Amino acid sequence: MRSRSVARLAVLAVVATTFSGCGADGGDDASPMPPLQLRLVTSSAEGPCSAPALTSDSAASACDWAGTTTYELGESLGVVTPTSVVRSTDQGSEQVVVALEFDDADTGTLGDVTRDAQQQHLAMLLDGRVVSAAVVMSPITTGHVQLALGTEPEADQIAARLGASTTP
Repeated sequence: MRSRSVARLAVLAVVATTFSGCGADGGDDASPMPPLQLRLVTSSAEGPCSAPALTSDSAASACDWAGTTTYELGESLGVVTPTSVVRSTDQGSEQVVVALEFDDADTGTLGDVTRDAQQQHLAMLLDGRVVSAAVVMSPITTGHVQLALGTEPEADQIAARLGASTTP
């Protein structure tokens, strides 16, 4: 497993944080936010990726968002849809952060999946591509997930697709 990829992304054990700022919401006036699919990573290989975006729930290969890593993934473990997304810069580390918040039902799904996936790499996919593939250190039960992404353009692209607001 590539340590660089894991270092670039927030470890899921640290994602149970509270974040500030106004996020986009999935209320009646807003368009629904896209879902994130959850899958276990069985292996990964760094280098240009040409796998098509995943469209089925079966085990398959998928590229990361930047197209620089190929992941072998197990079958879908579930889908969660953020209710709030905020794009900001983590002042302490200068990393770009996309913070997600989930409703009670999706928090339950995250808790169940991450409880069973401890010490394994869990991929979150957006539009059939891997956004995060961090090691699960403990169950996520708060409904708050924070993704620390490697570059501003990558974070901007993912945050925009999720309908995020931006905070300083």
